[in-house]
Formats: sequence, C-alpha cells, structure tokens
Amino acid sequence: MNAYRMLWQKRADGGAKLVRLYGTSPQIRLPDQIEGHPLAEIAPYCFAKERRFLQEETEETITGTERQPSFFREICQTAAEEVALPDSVEKIGNCAFYNCRNLKTIQAGSSLQEIGSDAFMNAFSFHRLILSCEPEEKSGVRQVLHQVSWDLEVLFQTNGRTAASLFYPEYYESYDEIAPAHLFGRSIQGEGFRARQCIKDGRVDFDGYDAVFLQACAGEPEEALIKIALGRLKYPYGLCEKQREIYGGYIKAHGEGAAFFCIRRKDLGMLEFLCRERLLCGASQLFCMQEAQKAGWTEGAAYLLQCLSKKQKERKSRYDFGG
Repeated sequence: MNAYRMLWQKRADGGAKLVRLYGTSPQIRLPDQIEGHPLAEIAPYCFAKERRFLQEETEETITGTERQPSFFREICQTAAEEVALPDSVEKIGNCAFYNCRNLKTIQAGSSLQEIGSDAFMNAFSFHRLILSCEPEEKSGVRQVLHQVSWDLEVLFQTNGRTAASLFYPEYYESYDEIAPAHLFGRSIQGEGFRARQCIKDGRVDFDGYDAVFLQACAGEPEEALIKIALGRLKYPYGLCEKQREIYGGYIKAHGEGAAFFCIRRKDLGMLEFLCRERLLCGASQLFCMQEAQKAGWTEGAAYLLQCLSKKQKERKSRYDFGG
C-alpha cells in the first residue's frame, strides 16, 4: 500500500482541496478523506509543477506542511503515470495535470462534474479515462472529452466490472484567415469530434455514438475503427442488433488488423472473445497464431493452436463415419 504526504486546504463546505502530493510511486490512488474531510477538489496546478514555482501558495493557508520523509518525492509532471481519484472528488482545477507527459490513466467517479481550463494540457500520454459509474449515470465525461483532442478510451466500470468501452479517435482543429476581412474560418478534421458531441446532459448518447461509425469508415485509420468496433462488441451496452452486425462485419473483414490489436496488447481476453463470437476464424486465426509466435506471445499462440486443433478434430469427425 502506497503512503503519501498531502498538502491540502479546507474548503468552506468542509471538504478538502488537495494542493500538493508527495510519495514514492507513479501509480496514485488518493484516499476518500484527508484527516476526516472528504477529498472534494484537486487544486490548480496540483500535479503540474514543483511547489517552489507556485507563487499563490503560502504556509499559512496549507495544512500538512511539516517535513515529509526523505524518500518521498513530489508527485508532479513526469512523476505521475496513473491517478485514481475517489468518488468524492467533484472538481479538477485549472492546469491540474499540465505537462504531466507520462500520465496514462485517470480514474474518477460520477461526482466529478467540474474541470478547469487546460487541466490536461500537454498530457499527451493520457489515453484512458475510467469512470467508476454505470454508463447511464451523469458524469464529467463531456468536460474531459472537450479538453482532450487526441485518442481517448473511456471505460465505465463498477465493482471491477466493465459495462461499456468507448474509443474516441483524435481530431484536428485549425483556423484559416479569410482575407481581406481578417475573419477566421474554423476547420475540423476527424470523426472523433463528432463522436464527442454525442453526450446529452452529462450522459453518453450511445445511439448517436454508434451512428458516427459508418461515416468514420470513410476517413479514420483501420486501427481506430477496430478499437471502436471491438469496444462496442465486447461491452455492448445499448447496442442495437443492426449496429452489432455493422461492427461485427467490419471486424470479420479486417481480421488481420484485429489480430494485431490483440497481439500488441497481449490481450488474451479479447482474443478469446473474438474466437468465441466467430469474429476471428479460419485463415485469420492461423495468421494471428503465426504473428503471436513471431512476437513471442506464447500464451496467445497456444490458445489459437488449441482452437485450430479443435476445429480440425471437428472437421475430421464430421467425415469419419466409422467402419
């Protein structure tokens, strides 16, 4: 279990605002309370810079300023890789994760509703958001997606169970001057932007999200489309039968790409799902087994060999009438 030294402020409502964090591990799981006060807010620049560069802080306004153990280090910028916020956190302040270039995953609850400006600026490794709530619950997913234009995977999880997995591809935004009026026209490229608009009152519009896929097929790269399709097929929350067939047809037509997806991640669970649902079969299974062997993924290769052997026995028994 990780130990932390936390500098914090008491809010007017009795909640705690985390100002700085000291510890030993880049994998951070913050507590629900600090000295009996529910952790409600992550302060501006909390993980962004070393405290000596923050002019707005004073010893008089911060609790817990006594000397921390010598083996503790300040958790900021590249020192933070995974941050799990308790369900009590309602707000992330301005630039809270600014320049956290090694940050990969953030976990938060449905209470998170307010996110300050530039909270994730330059945190380009941040590709996974885990929301500890049901997909139909209101959450801060829109606020996060509004600030993250690069690839982002959003998982809805409760009690360790994933209910929905959504992949939002990167999009690009630019402004072109319209001469001679000195006006600027906004240009957006990428279906990831349209997918991010499919949120109503803090809740994901799954039908709207699924409807983006066919248009995305015309312009998004294969890898992004495979991530979208696999996430919806494996965790089909709110997925209609027609859209299930569209996603399934895409995966069957891009079996090699789906195989590489599993191999790169060494994701045995996804590989088993693809084979069980007959989305990866025949030549695609053989190809995947060969590539898994090349990549040194013995677990995946062994599973596929077992699948191929089982099919071969079934085929043989079908034509073996005895005698």
